[in-house]
Amino acid sequence: MEYALNVYIISITLIKLLAGALFLIGYLKTRRFSALLISFAWFLAIPVATFGAIDIRVENAMISLAYAFTLLAVFRLIQEEQIILLPKSITIAMPLVLVVTGVGTSLIKSIPEEGYLISGVFEFIAGLIVIESLSTYYNRNAKGLGISLALCGIMTIFYPMFYQKPPNMLITPITAWSIIVPQFWFYSKIIYSEHFFKWPQSMETSKTLKIEGTHIIPPSEFEDVKDKIGLYPTLAFLRNFKPFPGWISYLLSTVERPKALYPTDLYKITEISTKYFREAQQKGTKGIAIIEGLEFLKLYNDFEAVAKMLSNVRDYVTLNNGTLIVVAEKSGWDEKEWATLRRILGEE
Repeated sequence: MEYALNVYIISITLIKLLAGALFLIGYLKTRRFSALLISFAWFLAIPVATFGAIDIRVENAMISLAYAFTLLAVFRLIQEEQIILLPKSITIAMPLVLVVTGVGTSLIKSIPEEGYLISGVFEFIAGLIVIESLSTYYNRNAKGLGISLALCGIMTIFYPMFYQKPPNMLITPITAWSIIVPQFWFYSKIIYSEHFFKWPQSMETSKTLKIEGTHIIPPSEFEDVKDKIGLYPTLAFLRNFKPFPGWISYLLSTVERPKALYPTDLYKITEISTKYFREAQQKGTKGIAIIEGLEFLKLYNDFEAVAKMLSNVRDYVTLNNGTLIVVAEKSGWDEKEWATLRRILGEE
């Protein structure tokens, strides 16, 4: 029993040390503050969940500090990606509640457990926030991280019941490893992703991006425009081309799959675009939308419906000072339709 516990503690400690060091290097390379906060969280979590090997008062205080930094890291990452404006009352109050509760009860009580209980609840919430807010930019890695954080939160809530006597020293470390290792893996995939590393440069590029207004371009020019936009969080409805990493992209397809839109669901393109440009305006950023595959949409809708959708999207683009790029092949339309498209998009 004691040998198994020692092996568990040593292995988990090494994982946390490695994670903290790796994410600290990620911060030094990217200068993204969220990576530094994540690194601190892993270092602070080292004396946590030792099942009585360390005083529960120390564990209770440290888990609160570790999870407070985790929350701060999640909030900071959301702010860096400019996903949504977060009130300071939330970004400061929630981590502060964790710190005060954990450290305070550790000073007052001989066997505190409130830090673990409240930290577990907040960790679970952090996991849900990651899934909902960051999946657009980091896809499966964000979902995997969010799930591992949520599971870690659940396990943390129940830890005080077993901290002196684990139910089974074979199942316990396996359960802990099955949560900690994937969490380490998904954090690494996010922090060392191309989007995370190039984000600062892409944001600077977006400030001077000279693609403005509404444009209709042939498919042959798509790749050039794609390279100019780069990692900027662009909204894209695509049929024949792949999006740039970090784009908010939807596939126009008749096959049901995640992030796919059926060609007759033109109203969804309008709704998604409206929400995107409204949020971009609220955040003080410039929205950029790309619609490609109009010829495919015309196969399943009459021309008037496609034209109406483009007109609606263009109105929201103009209203919110954004950019709309429509990719269409002139040969796929008759002369009257092409002239109408150009007129709707302000190309005449």
